[in-house]
Amino acid sequence: MENDQTSVHVSLPHGGGYPILIEWGCIDRLGSLLRRESIEGEVFLLSDRKVWGLYGDALEAGMEASGYRILEKLILEPGEESKSLANWMAALDRLVALEDGTARSLFLVNLGGGVIGDIGGFVAASYRRGIPCVQVPTSLLAQVDSSVGGKTGVNHPGGKNLIGAFYQPRLVVADLKTLKTLDPREVRSGLVEVVKYGLIWDAAFFAYLEENFGRVLDLEEEALRKVVRVSCEVKAAVVGRDEKEQKGLRTLLNLGHTFGHALEAATQYRQYTHGEAVAVGTLCATWISVALDMLPSAHYARILSLFERIGLPTRVSEAETDRLWEAMKRDKKFIHGRNRFVLLDEIGKARVVEDIDPTILEQALEAHLHGNTDS
Repeated sequence: MENDQTSVHVSLPHGGGYPILIEWGCIDRLGSLLRRESIEGEVFLLSDRKVWGLYGDALEAGMEASGYRILEKLILEPGEESKSLANWMAALDRLVALEDGTARSLFLVNLGGGVIGDIGGFVAASYRRGIPCVQVPTSLLAQVDSSVGGKTGVNHPGGKNLIGAFYQPRLVVADLKTLKTLDPREVRSGLVEVVKYGLIWDAAFFAYLEENFGRVLDLEEEALRKVVRVSCEVKAAVVGRDEKEQKGLRTLLNLGHTFGHALEAATQYRQYTHGEAVAVGTLCATWISVALDMLPSAHYARILSLFERIGLPTRVSEAETDRLWEAMKRDKKFIHGRNRFVLLDEIGKARVVEDIDPTILEQALEAHLHGNTDS
């Protein structure tokens, strides 16, 4: 199936949109894909040291063969700590340094996982009030989630993704073959966002994952192609109807993220990957859904079982309830002090619920902090 391409189109509410190209082995042909999409100009490239070491030479040679000139590269250290205001400013400083009095036509290529895509998208949104960017996600989480939909930004010591902008890319190119070089922990983490789409949107897809998660963890091409395609189709459908999270629909994509982001912040982004934190957060949200008599407890058990079989953490002991609670109150999804969570009515159907009794929230945290997941 080498070079067999799948395409998903993101249509935006006010017109326009962009394609997501899903291929197996295309990093060295990125330049020709950009030409085919009529993306012109000189290139500012953002990546991290690990990803660039794996794919930089092939990408650069392919871009040059297609007539693109890479004016500048900024290679960051891998990891969430690089998603900072300091690195955002460093990228802007590099871009400004390229100014020579001529009207350059510049675009960004963001090669890497979610950290690179988020910070690179925010750089593109900020420089000259917006220049084009191309996302080339190389992690499962980035391919199925963060590279699509235009949420960009950086972290602040007070919380995750507090500073950023909605800014859509011109093109997303997901090379499934790059997933072969991921650490297994990163594959498991990315699979959390895949499971999310089944939970909020597609019960049949969740059932597929229950049966086939092992094939995804083994990085089988057919299974990877399906989960990336379906995930992108769901996210494209949501973004196409609620691009900037103004109608409540896009909020459903935040299932597990309020708890998850709080867990990341409370552990200084060093203890858990994003996906691991969201897995625990999803279980907290599901536990609350059961406690509010929205969701049958058997559905919670299915979700817990799937996460356990994938090999994800389902409870934590490295953070205190008070620290998590304070981090959660700083989350963007708390509005004027009122809590707001995505909960489940059933697997495949979610909704936003506000003003949940804080006692129930604390009980959910306690249950998953100290290992008691009985609902």
